[in-house]
Amino acid sequence: MYGFDPATGRSMAPRGTGKSPLLPHSRWPSFFSKVVARLQWDVNAIDLSEDARAWPGLPDERRRRLTTLFAGFRVAEDAVSEQISPFADFMTDSLQAWVFYLQQRDENRHKLFFDRIAAEVLGLPGATPDERRAAARADAPAAVLELFEERLPALSAELAAGRAKLEEGIALYHMVLEGIVLSAAQQAVLADLADGALPGVREGVERVELDERWHIGWGLRCLIELQPSRDVIDDLVAQAEAASAVWGDAVPPEIRERIASMPGRRISVAKLIDVHTAA
Repeated sequence: MYGFDPATGRSMAPRGTGKSPLLPHSRWPSFFSKVVARLQWDVNAIDLSEDARAWPGLPDERRRRLTTLFAGFRVAEDAVSEQISPFADFMTDSLQAWVFYLQQRDENRHKLFFDRIAAEVLGLPGATPDERRAAARADAPAAVLELFEERLPALSAELAAGRAKLEEGIALYHMVLEGIVLSAAQQAVLADLADGALPGVREGVERVELDERWHIGWGLRCLIELQPSRDVIDDLVAQAEAASAVWGDAVPPEIRERIASMPGRRISVAKLIDVHTAA
């Protein structure tokens, strides 16, 4: 089996082999299952005690930016873990459905990790995860709340009812929300914490980012199989700039610009650009 880049959904065949750059349909569910098995990690094994001690001493502006990002994560990860079930239920192939269930397990782990940050580092009020999620809404950007608590649940309901197509759901969930919105925030956190100020938080976000890479690759691989309409591809590309900007100044401009370019690059590499440019 050739190496795989989950950010683009391509297997990397050696040059000159003449091999297809895409995994055969019969092999890609089991391939992603193996990727997931290698990436498992324990939320509770990450030590946040040093982070909790360091947090009050960070400059006010830095804490403000990070609070915006962590509060958004706290709300968003709950939403994606709750709204992925219709995607698995939609699949007629049990192996494909299983990969969606594996993704849901990741999302549940991310939800727990960001709740730990909310409780142990930020000190958000609330004795329960639900109470801390409610408290996080006050610091999360309104555009993030709209995407994850209104738009995603609405589309998931449409998908569950059979009134939306799977490719529409994947374009929003995997390509926009995970591939743009969450990716932008992850990159902003990792850049901000490169100095080691919050080592436990940075370790956890690095692990979350690795999980999200295979999620995005899985979503792209599904789109390759589904061959979405030009309208779906056009809408995906059109949303990129706005989606990368939902965090406001908590995400630096250079990260927003880089992340906003990713949907076009992914669909081009995956040959979905043929759909996008067709007359």
